[in-house]
Amino acid sequence: MAETLQTIIAALTFPGLPSWTGLVLALLLGLLALAFLGMPFAVYGVKSRLEALELQMAELRAELRRAGPAAAPRAQVEQDWEEPAGFARREAEAGLRANPPVPPPPAYSQPPLRDRRAEPKLDWRPPRG
Repeated sequence: MAETLQTIIAALTFPGLPSWTGLVLALLLGLLALAFLGMPFAVYGVKSRLEALELQMAELRAELRRAGPAAAPRAQVEQDWEEPAGFARREAEAGLRANPPVPPPPAYSQPPLRDRRAEPKLDWRPPRG
């Protein structure tokens, strides 16, 4: 029994890694396989619950259609607060200018320099002497 276990561990060992890494990888793959085997049972359980929820929603929709719009009359709502005076003025100003003004393009006194370098030029040569 011990020899067969050692044979299995030797077969699962990756070169350059400890001997236990192959066994751990095999156990992880086994757990993954069990999860895939158990997945259909979990899906069937969720599917039946979803079907029950869909049936309840269909019944609620049918009740709402039968009741019609007159089933729940709406109460008259009175406005019990007043807007501040500054709020209405800011709202009116915001309506006048929907977009911010576009600044004019920059005016150059001379054309941009394209053939001159902008960074300083350094002379790394040793001094002549």
